[in-house]
Amino acid sequence: ELRRANEDANPELFRIAFKMATGSGKTVVMAMLIAWHVLNKLANRQDARFTDTFLIVTPGITIRDRLRVLLPNDPQNYYQQRDVLPTEWMTELAKAKIIITNFHAFMQRELVNAGKLTKSILRHGETDSLTETPDQMVRRVCRELGNKRNIIIINDEAHHCYRRRAGGEEVKLVGDERKEAEKREEEARVWISGLEAVKKKIGIKAIYDLSATPFFLRGSGYPEATLFPWVVSDFSLIDAIECGIVKVPRVPVADDSMRGELPTYRSIWLHIRDGLPK
Repeated sequence: ELRRANEDANPELFRIAFKMATGSGKTVVMAMLIAWHVLNKLANRQDARFTDTFLIVTPGITIRDRLRVLLPNDPQNYYQQRDVLPTEWMTELAKAKIIITNFHAFMQRELVNAGKLTKSILRHGETDSLTETPDQMVRRVCRELGNKRNIIIINDEAHHCYRRRAGGEEVKLVGDERKEAEKREEEARVWISGLEAVKKKIGIKAIYDLSATPFFLRGSGYPEATLFPWVVSDFSLIDAIECGIVKVPRVPVADDSMRGELPTYRSIWLHIRDGLPK
């Protein structure tokens, strides 16, 4: 069933999604996945189920920097801070190759920095001759992985990564909603196309998607808020609250207490005037 869901929405990729409430520990789960893969791979190099090579993709620079705790050599790494692994195993974990980037790195860059006229002359009518090919983009993004193949991808906030459904449900949007939907669709296209290019160039064993909201967005060709069909675990906000992992949400209430017919702040002068300098 999981493979069928991927064949329909991600025909070139094998994705497994985890729905986790905000604040319930997505980063810790990422650390556990990495540790599980790496230690099993180092224990048996011939076991094709595991890998020691990872590409972690995020939706922005802020999240990318926050996920540095997944690097074993980071002083604040979660493997030790959250007791994922004992200290004596950290030397083994450090053998893993881990790249943390954001999806913008999948954009194919121009190879020549020149003016519009110069580029027009150099192209000789070939539209993409001065732009990276998908293979060149993958080599740039995955340069630190060397000759490693069949890697694991970890998508943070993975609801931004999808392929628009061809011939899917059309929703008429206007104004700002339309612009926002077009922006989301372009970002999703860059992200999913980048992963497909990585798959073709060096191979992807599996993609782990983590998100509090792994739903298709408006304008995706799917009914809005449809759960990704490759979700295998649903740890909701209610579950997280009941487990004591997430605090009970509180709604701020304005302090409009009254004393008699007037708000209490109206008489503050009576309480502070004697203490003020003369």
